[in-house]
Amino acid sequence: MELFLHTFDANNHAQLAQLGLTSLNDTGFSYQTETELLQKLDQIIEQVSADALKETWVLVAQANQHLAPMAALAATMPFNTFYARHKYPWLLSALEPHVQMHYQPIVDFSQGGKVFGFEALCRLKTPEGHWLNGAEAFALAAEVRRTHELDLACQRLALVGKSQSASATKPIFINVLPQTIMSPGWLDFILNMLSQQAIDKRDVVIEIVESEKTNPETLARYCDEIRMHGLRIALDDMGSGFNGLRILAEVRADFIKIDRAIVHEAQGSRVRTVLLEAIISMAQRLGCTIIAEGLERVEDITYCQDLGLHYAQGHYFAHPQSEPSDQVTALPIRDESHRSHVPDDFHIGEFISHGLTIDVSSSLAEARSLFNAHTDVAIAVVLDGRIPLGVLRRGKVFSKKVSGLGACCDPLPKVINHMIPSSVLARIFYLERGNTDIWITVNEHGAYVGILQPMEIMAQLISRKASTGNLHPLSHLTTGPTLRQTLDNSLRNNPNTQLVYIDLDHFKAYNDRYGFIRGDAMIRLLSEIIRQEFQDKSGVMVGHIGGDDFVLIYDHKVASLSDTLLHIISQFQALAVHLYDATDLERGFFTTEDGKDHPVASVSIAVVNGAQGTLENSVMAAERAAMLKKIGKANLGSIVVVEDTPPQTIFPKKEFYSDWQQRALAALQSLLHIQRSTGSHDLDGCFAEFPYFEVIFELEPNGVQRHANWINPNMYGKIKAGGAGINRSQQAYYQSVAETRAPYISSIYLSTATEDFCLTVSLPLLDEAGQLQSILVADINIAAMAVLSSTR
Repeated sequence: MELFLHTFDANNHAQLAQLGLTSLNDTGFSYQTETELLQKLDQIIEQVSADALKETWVLVAQANQHLAPMAALAATMPFNTFYARHKYPWLLSALEPHVQMHYQPIVDFSQGGKVFGFEALCRLKTPEGHWLNGAEAFALAAEVRRTHELDLACQRLALVGKSQSASATKPIFINVLPQTIMSPGWLDFILNMLSQQAIDKRDVVIEIVESEKTNPETLARYCDEIRMHGLRIALDDMGSGFNGLRILAEVRADFIKIDRAIVHEAQGSRVRTVLLEAIISMAQRLGCTIIAEGLERVEDITYCQDLGLHYAQGHYFAHPQSEPSDQVTALPIRDESHRSHVPDDFHIGEFISHGLTIDVSSSLAEARSLFNAHTDVAIAVVLDGRIPLGVLRRGKVFSKKVSGLGACCDPLPKVINHMIPSSVLARIFYLERGNTDIWITVNEHGAYVGILQPMEIMAQLISRKASTGNLHPLSHLTTGPTLRQTLDNSLRNNPNTQLVYIDLDHFKAYNDRYGFIRGDAMIRLLSEIIRQEFQDKSGVMVGHIGGDDFVLIYDHKVASLSDTLLHIISQFQALAVHLYDATDLERGFFTTEDGKDHPVASVSIAVVNGAQGTLENSVMAAERAAMLKKIGKANLGSIVVVEDTPPQTIFPKKEFYSDWQQRALAALQSLLHIQRSTGSHDLDGCFAEFPYFEVIFELEPNGVQRHANWINPNMYGKIKAGGAGINRSQQAYYQSVAETRAPYISSIYLSTATEDFCLTVSLPLLDEAGQLQSILVADINIAAMAVLSSTR
């Protein structure tokens, strides 16, 4: 046999000629056996550059055989393909016997480093016993044109491995090439595999890996079809290769995985930091959850935590293993040597109030009536439709010198965009230090959003700057060194200091019974109730010691403290019912696997007031509190134990009724009279008035979403825009309302979009004949429950 080599580059052809391979018009050689052929090919591989071989083509023919042009063309193939087929003939047969899937954990920072899910990674074993990683395996398969077959083999084995794993309930990320996703029959193959292995579709994440440049619009269409079947989408290696920002913008991914090359030593590189922050910012606006890949260094882990990332994977936590395992290295202990500088995440939308508004066509008499109805308001904003024109001040409205609305209307004060960055805001404060008037906030279309008090924003900027890095990640209350320092300073300098320790009863048992997600929801609920109770009170600091323990630091004696604490207990008991199963609520207790019974929703509170001796430091205070809490734990149900001789025990005396559900439904009902259309900002003003709604959307009678989501401006980047045309007829919030024609309120769940605990409220819109016209749906987070239920 005779082999001919031809390259389309003259310089590369010269490299082959230097080997002494000459035959006819092209470089080539003759061979008799397969062994002789491989020896010659190996020699070429060793001595010719890889770039030259990429441009080299091979033709094999019988010696002195004349081939017609078309036959010669059909028999020609790239050198690398020819070499791989002869060097690795086993790649041309069944691949699965050579493939083994390994699994690397993905950890959740917000859950203390617990395993969230696993990525299935390809490992290929050669007949000689050598293991190839995924990149090497697919590069080799590409040479013999079998990447599609290898891709399918890996996906099948990954799903089989998940179904047989002890960690089968955790999501699995499966790598898929874009070409495979867009190939005929692939989605049916995956769906059939899920059915055969009895795997929940929501537990499978299709991770699109970079391989070659792909048309983003085409890929997005296939991804939409995948998502319609209930699977989730992840984009791999964001920040490198072909998966750029255009892919991110087109493909509505649930997760994006930031490449190791971007994360590694990012805090020491301005270029990487800027790129990382840009990816995070865009992902947040698109509602994607971010996973940092390739974490190996403690510094990179703490940096990702400081940036607010929740998920990560890398060799620091665990190397890929042949079986999924929940055993991972614990998160590193945080200390100042590993602290990194991260820009403060500040959103002025948290402080916008809707304010008092009046239409420009109103009369002076109507303006006076408006101010008479709101005696505590000094300024009203004049609107032309939704565009602000000026402001009315109470003094001028009631002046005898004016005869019309226009005569007492002042020009608009400073107008700013409601999504202005904190850095720009700080510069405005610097340039306009004397401006203490209200500011008007508008959206990008100039429509009115609400008003701001500049001095309040300034105080928040200073406060947040001082407390950066000292907030508990779950409750967002002061914790760590700042809390301990405040406590010790108060005890050392103020003899009237009172400390209140608040502790959830039987919390470990609750976690065992209901799982850590509901456990976190319970902690969040109690923290929000406490925050709502004390947010406008002076002389008290609220802290989160850790776990289910909270502390109040009073700098003075409080006469009505017991009443306040009993109100917290009652409010918690009224709202916590949404965290238990109905059967447990009916019995009044829940049972753990060890057969022990535990009461539903009880809280023990210890008040340390110095009555049994001077408190010297926080350690002594904690010891006193532990003794008081021991007394409380000996009693069944909620209790307040006050330090005294002997200690006082105070029990809740009456049931607390919360009308938060009625208030939420009434707020949603009020939106029925507001213009709702395809405009994504139609309800911006309503969110300022009802800030507890995160997102609102409307359904047709058949369950299809009518318009795009209306998103609370504070939730931009966390909740996805769009949604129009999505079929939501399988959701409980649709089915319940469609069947009963009555409002619906869900139980508490963890939102995958906002990573917060929420409830869904839905309300039917009926015509005069009682027929369903549409359904209005809104999400409310757990903090809003505390706001809505508060009677303060």
